[in-house]
Amino acid sequence: MKEDFIIAREELSRIGILQVARDFYMEPQRKSTKYFVKSPHSEDQHWSCVLWTGNNRFTDFSNGGYSGDVIGFIVYVKNCSQWTALKELQAFYGLASKEERNREEVRRRIERQKQEEKRRVEQRQTFQEVLLACIDHLKHWSSIYRAILEKRPYEPFSEEWQHCIEELQRAEYQLDVLCGVSYRRRDSKEYSKWLLDSLAILKEKCMFEITEKEVEEIGRGGGVG
Repeated sequence: MKEDFIIAREELSRIGILQVARDFYMEPQRKSTKYFVKSPHSEDQHWSCVLWTGNNRFTDFSNGGYSGDVIGFIVYVKNCSQWTALKELQAFYGLASKEERNREEVRRRIERQKQEEKRRVEQRQTFQEVLLACIDHLKHWSSIYRAILEKRPYEPFSEEWQHCIEELQRAEYQLDVLCGVSYRRRDSKEYSKWLLDSLAILKEKCMFEITEKEVEEIGRGGGVG
């Protein structure tokens, strides 16, 4: 029960005591920077019950300075219990009870978990797709550099020949990394090293870049196996 009041007060603070007064009692009158209604418990000719918009409370100066919060205002106006006032406010504004709030929080948490898992799955799938695309790309250029060297259009040890050698060696090294050559990926430490080395190559080629947290998520997902 206590939590119902706490939850209601949080939501009522957004609605505001002025709107509650309009909906359940009367239209407040503004005087300078303050808002007033007539006292429901005295012959008030001067509208002496002030509504404080800053903290959503009221004070009835014509009744000994009696004061309270929004729920207390309904109690004061309708001469009812706190629980009755709470239920009326909940029904009128569609405020959530403790049970409803808990159910909504559970629903939102489950939805967040589903969305997070979906994002992780999509991230792993993207990694796999980019990894395979990069492997195909490197194989393509390896075959090109190998064909050039076999046909010998450049003089051995020339600048162009040396460039082809270096690029072929670079491509073959990166292929070895991406394909997991020399890595024992069933070993968690070796798998982590392969993953980081592969991500470094993909980042260098501007094909894939992720955060440290996302690296951990891909690692937990098992990468490309």
